Amino acid sequence: MVCELCGKDITFCKKVVIEGVPLEVCTECAKFGIEAEKRRTEEPGPKPVVKQRLERREKRFTPRDVYAEAGTEELVDDYASRVRNARSRKGITQKELAMKLNEKQTIISKVESGSMRPDEKLIRKLQKELGIILKERSAGEVTAQSTATTSGPLTLADLIKAKKD
Repeated sequence: MVCELCGKDITFCKKVVIEGVPLEVCTECAKFGIEAEKRRTEEPGPKPVVKQRLERREKRFTPRDVYAEAGTEELVDDYASRVRNARSRKGITQKELAMKLNEKQTIISKVESGSMRPDEKLIRKLQKELGIILKERSAGEVTAQSTATTSGPLTLADLIKAKKD
């Protein structure tokens, strides 16, 4: 073997770190560096970003019972007229409302005409600024009696039977 620092032929090398560089050197050159610690072998696995993405993907692909979430809040059907009426009651224009919400005037126009459904962020802004309620808790159509008769998750056949009864 050859010392990587001085070039001598040697029989035994020491692993040291000299100025951040790991080298195999002779015992005489080893005094110029710090002895390298034996590194633990880490389990080869996904990097943190990849791991997070895999967890999100797993969460997306897990089946969920949408009827169990029947009491969630949903955007009301007449959101466009509510926004339009509240804005006119306050006596402000679409442009002024857009400036207050930090949105474009065309977005406010589309929401008021009903051609665009606002996202969650915009819904919260509109509710706060105009003092109106745009989301209401929806009542599930499936009753507890119909879900109690099934042994597993609710299926399409269960809904059809519930509608006939």
